[in-house]
Amino acid sequence: MYYYIVNPAAGGAKIDKIQDRLKARLSDLGIMGEFVKTTGPDDVAKLTRMGIEKGYKTIVAVGGDGTINEVMNELIDNPKVVLGIIPTGTTNDLADALGIRGWFSAASILASRKVEEIDLGRVGERYFVTSATMGFDAEFAKDKRLSKGNAFEKIRYATKLLSRSAAHRPVRASLKFDNDYEVDAEIFSIVVSNSKFFPLKFIKTEPNDNLLDTVVITKIPGYKMLQYGYLSDLSSVDLPKISVFHSREIEIVTKKPKNIAIDGQISTKTPIKITMTDKKLKVIVSRKRKF
Repeated sequence: MYYYIVNPAAGGAKIDKIQDRLKARLSDLGIMGEFVKTTGPDDVAKLTRMGIEKGYKTIVAVGGDGTINEVMNELIDNPKVVLGIIPTGTTNDLADALGIRGWFSAASILASRKVEEIDLGRVGERYFVTSATMGFDAEFAKDKRLSKGNAFEKIRYATKLLSRSAAHRPVRASLKFDNDYEVDAEIFSIVVSNSKFFPLKFIKTEPNDNLLDTVVITKIPGYKMLQYGYLSDLSSVDLPKISVFHSREIEIVTKKPKNIAIDGQISTKTPIKITMTDKKLKVIVSRKRKF
């Protein structure tokens, strides 16, 4: 049996609208199990530990990026436990990166049970699958969901994107890579990513090199911001403004603390050290997802 941890507040209480259909779907697929719901900010971690203690080998996060990341961080030292995902959050970028889109198809993916081991990065004491960001990408993380919504939400997103980019100011930051190479610059945005899930198409990376790929953006012309905000191909952007570094570790220091988003959720602040770890996480992914 599977152990389902449900965040009832995710996605504006989306689970309330789909719960009966979701359970019926899981029952039809033969993967029903125990359902538990969070009621407070620390419940995800507590419920995950309870599931591990009960002996469950598959723990499913039912929620958004924040819920998934919290469950994941409790499974790091439990290699026999597999993470499953049913995305119901406001932002589901982590699920999207794993080829899991929508609760209905997520149920089928759970049933087909294709398990992959994925590398993990770490920010301070927290682990991540996709990326850690600072600057524009971090500050705009909570609005990214609008870019994947209906026509009205996409218009709202484009409007916010243009106005936010006009108001955003670069941050002076000191970057140190592998305790060796240092960069000091005015930075518009930083994306530190596991290359298997790198969101910028124009960057050529090696997904199995066990390195972090860091994109440092010092400036983007205003007329290119809409393209950047939708993570499109930036090959035509003024590339001298964009630098790419490959390393096992990066340390970011700013004069004043700045937000750091982990897997799309603002989770900590600078100064911070980001590392590529030797830790692995077993996750049920889409059969169409190629690593």
